[in-house]
Amino acid sequence: MATENLIKGKPGRPKIVIDWELVQKLAHIQCTQAEIASTVGVSVDTLHRHPEFAEVYKRGAEGGRKSLRRMQFESATKGNVVMQIWLGKQYLGQADKQLVDTRVVRGLTDLTDEELQHLIGEAKAAVGTGIDVTALEVSADAEFREPQDEPLRIAPAEENDQ
Repeated sequence: MATENLIKGKPGRPKIVIDWELVQKLAHIQCTQAEIASTVGVSVDTLHRHPEFAEVYKRGAEGGRKSLRRMQFESATKGNVVMQIWLGKQYLGQADKQLVDTRVVRGLTDLTDEELQHLIGEAKAAVGTGIDVTALEVSADAEFREPQDEPLRIAPAEENDQ
């Protein structure tokens, strides 16, 4: 504890003097209560016992947030595109749109030759665009499993297989 913060005179424990202006400045830069207590040389519990601490801390923290928001808006109005996007997401509910195309495909054994050819064409087109089209083998009972180091072969069903 810093000895310069103590007032002596009466018997008993010396009274601690807290620099409330410093507390407000530290709260303004969003310091935690533990950081403020450490800086002024007291415990967090000691700060909480002082009735004026809550008001000083609140005033400083709110002032800091207000100052930061003002600087962000100034940055955005000066043309900072990243800040404009971020503020739009925070205050205007804007969001990045992500489109997901999901299809439910019947088992390959249930598809017609025409439907199979269409799927193969889509897969070939997707490979050219860099989209991952990792093949999954499909068994007759519609269980999916990873291929075993061999290419997926699509062929008409043999009469014996049915």
